[in-house]
Amino acid sequence: MISETTKFFTSLSWWIKIPQSFSHARSSAFTFHLLPPKRPRFPFYLLPFTFLLSCAEQKDTEAANFFLKGNMQLQAKDYENAARYYGEAIEKKADFADAYCNRGIAYQQQEKMEAALSDFNKAVEIDPKFSEAYYNRAGIWVEKNEMAAAKADLERVREAYKDSSDYYLKWGDIQFKTSSYDAAIAEYDRAIALKANNVQALVNRGVVYFEKKNFKAAQTDFALALQFNPNQDFALNNLGLLEARQNNLAKANSLIDQALSIDPVNAFYLNNKGYVLLLEGKLEAAKILIDKSLEKNSRNSYAQRNVGLYFLKTNQNDSALVALQKSYDLNAATDQIHYWLGQAFFLNKQKEKACQIWQLGQRLDDELSAAMAKKYCQ
Repeated sequence: MISETTKFFTSLSWWIKIPQSFSHARSSAFTFHLLPPKRPRFPFYLLPFTFLLSCAEQKDTEAANFFLKGNMQLQAKDYENAARYYGEAIEKKADFADAYCNRGIAYQQQEKMEAALSDFNKAVEIDPKFSEAYYNRAGIWVEKNEMAAAKADLERVREAYKDSSDYYLKWGDIQFKTSSYDAAIAEYDRAIALKANNVQALVNRGVVYFEKKNFKAAQTDFALALQFNPNQDFALNNLGLLEARQNNLAKANSLIDQALSIDPVNAFYLNNKGYVLLLEGKLEAAKILIDKSLEKNSRNSYAQRNVGLYFLKTNQNDSALVALQKSYDLNAATDQIHYWLGQAFFLNKQKEKACQIWQLGQRLDDELSAAMAKKYCQ
């Protein structure tokens, strides 16, 4: 995950189609879903079925009926039953590539990534030209940080998806995860040029701007995303943390509370709320939320940083140094980590190490670190 301040809105683009027959003919219309995965929309392309009487054809018809039921459950967000119906369809017709693809989507929604990957693999094994399955599989590779595999799948479908906003969104995600920030922005720009209200692309581009410390551009993107979708919780969260950076704590609280009202157990939102409470001096209430966040994701460098801030504010300098060093080790790009880690070293009477970390922060354009280096390390 990206940070306390910038929950990254990764993209899933799903393909669902009712086949006219079992010849694996594909519609040229691809369906993309730009809302968060927990609120997908599933337009269906309902084509006529031919009911025949032979045993084999009867099984095909039964498979098609189970496939339809699976799509209905997928639309209702009942992913467990959707997967079950797709499984029934596959039992009736073992080479039903469309059912494997859509069951992979259902598994994806249940965060059963290995099962989803297996189904997408099977879909392209049955039909090596199945572009939608390659596209969806690329999303799994991104989640698994298998970027070479993700790029290979996206290259396979470039011609089919060249006019798709979400295609470039996924390329942007890959570039971001490989820290190619300028390339990521270029891909998100292409996605937004093709579809101005691509909320995912706006949120993700805002994340990249934040990482590049272009906070004004990040704020613009998050605010624009909220114009298109006022309940976009990632954008609410991110905008709230930008307000906190400007010490607009009441507004920050309001925005993050809105994000929590949509997803009350989100580890990043809990941590962010704790961070704002730290800034307000409500230390014990902040620690409770930050600890809850760490229970859900112990490798969140920003939550570890915030634990360190709590210890600094309560004069537990030894514990602060441990937490801040852990944050730095998890992600050296954590916002303001050089400044705070330097503080912890300094308070633990390790001035040389404090100066080293502040001077490193200075070289990375951290103004707070630069000020400390100038004051104590001349």
